[in-house]
Amino acid sequence: MPHLNYSFLGVSPPVSTKPFRGAKDTLALMAKLALGDRGEKSILVRRFTEWVVRDVCPKDYLGEILAIRHILVQPSPVRPGTPIFRYLNDPRHVELVKDPQRMVEEIMTWGTTAVDCDEQALMCATMAMQVGRRPQFVALGFSPNQLTHVACRVQEPKTNEWIWMDSVAGPREREAADKAKEVLTWDLD
Repeated sequence: MPHLNYSFLGVSPPVSTKPFRGAKDTLALMAKLALGDRGEKSILVRRFTEWVVRDVCPKDYLGEILAIRHILVQPSPVRPGTPIFRYLNDPRHVELVKDPQRMVEEIMTWGTTAVDCDEQALMCATMAMQVGRRPQFVALGFSPNQLTHVACRVQEPKTNEWIWMDSVAGPREREAADKAKEVLTWDLD
């Protein structure tokens, strides 16, 4: 197989482009990416996370969680009218999952990155771990026996409350989670 050169894009190649094999496979891949060298261990992602929480008071753990949640819906500071994390569906027959460092590289290059729900949840979980919080992935299905969406939730350490971080659902995130007929929770610890 010939080596594909992605240098014209200014970023590394995607981590995973494979046929969709089910929610558990995708969640396992997301956990691997969140915990890996281009996830929780990435200095580049840490620098981005520090930028996101830069104005939050020290030890305001809920404030840090909310800053991470809100960055997913913020407009790009260099591309007016475009969100930093722009929602875009995966190709029809491919489960595309960018690792967190890839997303930051794209933001640094273009001021935005195109992601779907799994990448948004992956980025939330990674940034939450980088500030010492405990995240979980939550796969949701709105029909029986079918998981079609994933979000992240993060535990606030002072109250042990779980904070939903589902920018795809937006302000209706709790309502969307409550309507789910199928739920699968995936721990990263």
